[in-house]
Amino acid sequence: MNTFKEMNIQYRKLRKEDVAAYRKARLECLFEFPDHFGSSHAEESKKKELKFEDIIRDETCDSYMMGAFDNKLLIGLCGFKREDRAKTKHRGEIVQMYVNKEHANQNIGSCLLKTVIEKAFENPDIEQISLSVVHQNEKANKVYEHLGFSEYGRLENYFKSDTRYWDQRFMILYRDGFKPTGHGHDLKTEAR
Repeated sequence: MNTFKEMNIQYRKLRKEDVAAYRKARLECLFEFPDHFGSSHAEESKKKELKFEDIIRDETCDSYMMGAFDNKLLIGLCGFKREDRAKTKHRGEIVQMYVNKEHANQNIGSCLLKTVIEKAFENPDIEQISLSVVHQNEKANKVYEHLGFSEYGRLENYFKSDTRYWDQRFMILYRDGFKPTGHGHDLKTEAR
């Protein structure tokens, strides 16, 4: 584990000027980990604008994308999408969790996810956070379970590519079930 690298990691909400870096990181994650996401690199790279780009530009939105930065390089993503209907505004969803291969296994993903969850729960109206994860993605499943997410459903053969299938696991975290166990290293978080 590279302690020097860890001390330089900064976690913050992405801003308008980060849209190009977001696009690059998002396409990179789909290319590097095609089995872990429902979207494909081929589909997304053809789009003029990716799903979260408008949310990143709207810095006042209840939904947001957080980034992990090694100095000025965006190395990780994790988003929160708040439900917008009157009867569902008490919940939101974790989306697009990713840390690049060069920074894997350094606790960065866990710290990024904790930062996103803490920011979501700063809003007293948010009571629950859901996510879905490819069942075969063992590392991600362990991180989610460690932070208090529990499975509420699973769909077999949720994703299909040619003749291969992946199961999708659906998980939930309630405000009172969140385990903020510390970030594991010197966390540098800018004003969000």
